[in-house]
Amino acid sequence: MSEQNRTLVAIALMGLILMVFFSDWYQERVAPGSTAPQKPHIESSFAGESDTTKQAEPIDTPIVLASPSLLDTMVTANLKETMIVVTTPLYEMHFSNRGGGTLEKAYLNDYLKKDGSRVQLISDLAEGVLANQFIGYDVEDFDTQDLLSICSLGEGYEFDFSVYDVPASFSFELPLGLGAKVVRTFTFYPDSFHFDLSQELINFDQVNAGRYFATSWSGGVAPTEKNRKDDLYYSEMFALIGDDSSPSDYSADEDRESEVQTALTTWVGTRSKYFTAILIPERPVSEFKMTRYQTAGGNESSEKIYDFDVRDSFDRRTAVSHSNYRVYVGPLDFDILKGYHLSLGGMMNWGWFGLIGKGALWVFKSLYKVIPNYGIVLIIFSILVKLLLAPLTKKQFSSTQSMQQAQPQITALKEKYKDDPKRLNEETMKLYKELGVNPLGGCLPLVIQMPILIAMFNLFRTTIELRGAAFYGLEFWISDLSLPDTVGHIAGLDINLLPIIMSATMMLQQKLMTPAANANPQMKNMPYIMTAVFFFMFYTFPSGLNLYYTLFNIMSIIQQKFFTPMQALPASVTAPTQTARPKKKRKK
Repeated sequence: MSEQNRTLVAIALMGLILMVFFSDWYQERVAPGSTAPQKPHIESSFAGESDTTKQAEPIDTPIVLASPSLLDTMVTANLKETMIVVTTPLYEMHFSNRGGGTLEKAYLNDYLKKDGSRVQLISDLAEGVLANQFIGYDVEDFDTQDLLSICSLGEGYEFDFSVYDVPASFSFELPLGLGAKVVRTFTFYPDSFHFDLSQELINFDQVNAGRYFATSWSGGVAPTEKNRKDDLYYSEMFALIGDDSSPSDYSADEDRESEVQTALTTWVGTRSKYFTAILIPERPVSEFKMTRYQTAGGNESSEKIYDFDVRDSFDRRTAVSHSNYRVYVGPLDFDILKGYHLSLGGMMNWGWFGLIGKGALWVFKSLYKVIPNYGIVLIIFSILVKLLLAPLTKKQFSSTQSMQQAQPQITALKEKYKDDPKRLNEETMKLYKELGVNPLGGCLPLVIQMPILIAMFNLFRTTIELRGAAFYGLEFWISDLSLPDTVGHIAGLDINLLPIIMSATMMLQQKLMTPAANANPQMKNMPYIMTAVFFFMFYTFPSGLNLYYTLFNIMSIIQQKFFTPMQALPASVTAPTQTARPKKKRKK
């Protein structure tokens, strides 16, 4: 065998060894627990024995809780699934006695879908929302989502539990055998989107339940909008970690991609476009895990959802361990989230110009208290912005007019110094100085306007206050300021009227600012180009944004046409003229 062949064989053998070493088959046999744990499925028969029937005898070695052979089903064998319907002025939530109390449905009373039904935030893909899982390095992970528990309200198919005046509570008791049990108490408040979850782990000194007691959220937040893809485009997971003043966002590109964070964590949450679910532990937890799941399709266009569990360590040497959470399930309302003083508002998608967006939202909400019509509020806001920018706009018009009047001089300079670019630049700047014109002055209002425009885009697109907000009086046309103003369809294409009006006003404004007679030939087509770019860019944008920009254009036209007189050039600056030479008399 040649040296080359021996080298190829050696490389092949090394590759084979590495493939075997890193394979799941090898890892499961020589390094159990090193691969990412899969979601275990525990049959509902995994019920345990209550300490009310028999107290476990002391044992020297803790018994592994997850071993089915050690669980006694006598206590829970005859239990039936019970549904508790909790009703408050703000929401209606359905809890099952499975898993020690899992959240099955969450309806928000004041937020409606396009079909008029209430928003429901628990996904059909969810598996045991708020279920518990015991996680450890020396035992198999063990979850409780399929185990039936004993409800303090009694047993039955459905109970109505109303909370309208004062906070109220009920509990679930989940016996796990050998005297060990989990007692979970839910407390609800009539004026809040959050509820409290108090968890007690009792008599776990005789069983090895692992290292962490995890509380999970699965299925992300259910899509609520007509445009499902756009809704879940905003699907992300957030967590406030360590001493950070703002939360970190987590996203993943691959299906079933998982990440475990081991830093102290103040809260963990997930969101859709307008709604969120957040777990806030009583004290920072030491670990959480997030997993991204992808719906059917498995490609970039498919939807993404995030599951996560928050892991609280517990001490088996104590008789009772506590694990308490505040659970927020509701709107992404900045003022509500800000009230928790935990940087929850960092989940809002404000973009680069968040300060402007927050200020605009404050103005909108303040005006809405006086005028409960966001369409009228938008008109007033547009006028306020225009008044604020009026000095800069006037300066822009003056600069543009001066540049237009000076165009003949500039053309003459270009012709005179066409072979001397340096001299041309010097003479041009000298002319600008004599005119008192800043050639970039016309761009300043646009530079200032763009951050406002971007902030308004995020405001109309993701702010819960503007979701479904109609322009009352024009609701037959502008029924939702957060969506395009679709007035019809042609060959499957949406016909949106406001972008057309916005483009027309923009074209008119551009032509008024650039008269064809004096315009630079290179700039003559700029109004058409800019209008076309904005038309296609704004066509699918929210109607509120298009209305704002249309109003801004109209007010600019009025200001330019009637309130900004044409400035005359300084007397010392005149256009070059051709002086006629006297004709010489012919000698006779």
